[in-house]
Amino acid sequence: MISNSTPLICLAKLNKLELLIKLFKQIIIPEAVKEEVLIEGKPGYSILNEYIIWGLIKIENPKNNLDFGIGAGENAAINLAKEKKDKLLIDDSFAIKIAQSLDIDYIRTTGVILLLLKKKIIDKKTAKEMIYALVEDGYYISPKILSGLIKNIESF
Repeated sequence: MISNSTPLICLAKLNKLELLIKLFKQIIIPEAVKEEVLIEGKPGYSILNEYIIWGLIKIENPKNNLDFGIGAGENAAINLAKEKKDKLLIDDSFAIKIAQSLDIDYIRTTGVILLLLKKKIIDKKTAKEMIYALVEDGYYISPKILSGLIKNIESF
């Protein structure tokens, strides 16, 4: 699984980054993403740094980094996912459109929460708490999508 910055930062802020590792065993990020997430004093810095040191988050750069006119981390993550034919963990809607145009499978942070629930790594209560905590922290989910997510969680 290739990841962009936002999902790592969001899950680190919730103290749930270990669930991502449980789900995917190893996460790969390009150097540009590492630079975005490893800012001393930024939420999640310590755990993200430890996971990189332990090799749970691996650093790898794309061989060919085409410029899509988006942020450096997103750009490199999309190129790396395309090269490795791997899934992409990303939240930015414009970057997702680029990934879709390149036939890259992707998942959002909210999709990770649903997958954790589906695989019985977390329960419904934890899934809802995580979704609401994301929203409280500024992660934008439209009311309609939020309602659908909660209904989806309840259906498990």
